[in-house]
Amino acid sequence: MTPVSPPATPPTSPPAGPQPQQPSASAFREVELKLHAAPADLARVTSLPGLAALADGPAVTRRLRTAYFDTPDLKLAANGVALRVRQEGDRFVQTLKTVNSASPGDSAAVSVRREWDWIVGGEAVDVGVLHDPSVAGLVPATALDALDCLFITDFRRTTLLIRPDPLTAVEVAVDDGGIYAGGTSLPLSEVELELKAGKVASLFDLALTLQAAVPMRIGTESKAEAGLRLVTGKAPKPVEAEPLGLSPLTTVAEAYRHILRQALRQFLANESCALAGGDVEGLHRMRIALRRLRIAHRFFSPLVASPEADRLTEESRTLAKRLGPARGWDVLTSGVIDPLLAEPALPDGIDRAALERLASLARAAGAGPAREAMAAILAPGCTTMVLALAAWLEHGRWMSEADGDRRAALAAPVSMLAGGWLSERMVKLGKAMKPPEGAKGRDKLRRRLRSLRYTADFFRGLYPEAAALPFFAALEPLQAALDADQDALTSARMLGSLTGADPKTVGAVAAWIDRQSDRRRKALPELWKRFRAVPPFWS
Repeated sequence: MTPVSPPATPPTSPPAGPQPQQPSASAFREVELKLHAAPADLARVTSLPGLAALADGPAVTRRLRTAYFDTPDLKLAANGVALRVRQEGDRFVQTLKTVNSASPGDSAAVSVRREWDWIVGGEAVDVGVLHDPSVAGLVPATALDALDCLFITDFRRTTLLIRPDPLTAVEVAVDDGGIYAGGTSLPLSEVELELKAGKVASLFDLALTLQAAVPMRIGTESKAEAGLRLVTGKAPKPVEAEPLGLSPLTTVAEAYRHILRQALRQFLANESCALAGGDVEGLHRMRIALRRLRIAHRFFSPLVASPEADRLTEESRTLAKRLGPARGWDVLTSGVIDPLLAEPALPDGIDRAALERLASLARAAGAGPAREAMAAILAPGCTTMVLALAAWLEHGRWMSEADGDRRAALAAPVSMLAGGWLSERMVKLGKAMKPPEGAKGRDKLRRRLRSLRYTADFFRGLYPEAAALPFFAALEPLQAALDADQDALTSARMLGSLTGADPKTVGAVAAWIDRQSDRRRKALPELWKRFRAVPPFWS
């Protein structure tokens, strides 16, 4: 397949105001899994023998041209919706779609969106239909008179309806083309799997089948989001873990599934930031997501009793190790060298030109690990691991095929176990009235506090928030201080490994790191005392 030509001048919207005899909206819920593939591989997808054997009819190819509308200050995007008009042959369909209305209980890697469609008269947006009561509140009234076309997608879509079994239908859509905004463009080379009937696990099964034949990676960004990124020029930002929302009624099985889904979602949500290359924090958040996944699995694994889940979780550890070295160099550059360079007056013994030379050497040294981290994310094994773990999680055979005792334990409220797990984490901290001396002791405490923090995050919703707040308020600054202490050690180690650096500058920067560390360590006893004084919220 070859890219389509850039589109003609985008349409503009007509004046706002109700239009007579407007059609009512056709609304539905879209459940979709997206995969990115190399353009040269797209043509192979719909002709794979495994798909052809399951297809309900031949593949159909058509050209789709779509205009996306918003206000200049992006009011619709801020409200979590996208507005488009798509030309499908001789007709035009106007669609209002939520960017992503997935809830914490929805599957990782799967986008869940609500969508309203109207048949309209042309490519310009019909403002009148947006007065439909079914979409009230989704489009701000102040946006109606300022809508304009911001970008166009123009691509060829080849679709094939797959029926793996009588109860399941999945539409495979292969999109080849581009996104255009002014004089800039982005390629579109993706495969969308939309669930028409059946269980979400079928999407992962099909994705794994495709992945085995054509290397792809999971996509979490909609065409609307990609287009806005092209228009604004803004790089993807790091994404924090979303609240879990467990309740005292949540069962052990539900808690396990929710926690692992959240970890996989956080991992995937930070991929765009990590691959953009400008913010290593995206890589760090991906490592955090994998760590949370492993900690949660460790608690539940005796009840789940699945060698497959154990293997996939161990694969996530191997991946996380490949992402780590890039983080180490970022700690030195963003945590030490860049703050020093920002100072109007440098500490004694540090020359600005020599420090800038040191910064160049550090960035050059970190470039290789950063490329290795990106290669690990882009490797087919990473996608396969995420898809396989998500498929295993969604099929739920670990629960449905469990023996009687384990099934009863998985069906029990997780609140019966959470307090004990939290207490175990707390006991591991020890009863010392002051934090341990020495770098190894502080790092050991840091790791145990981190495990406690993640576990407390998992089960926070099972307890009154008023009780949890003081605990987190005391834990977070203590954990931050210990993290900063470990980052200082990492910075010093990376600094010492630089080749070609001026020894005098290295020594002066190392001394500055030590002085900063000494100040932070003096605060540790008081932070530890405050933390020990707060009663555990699960008691």
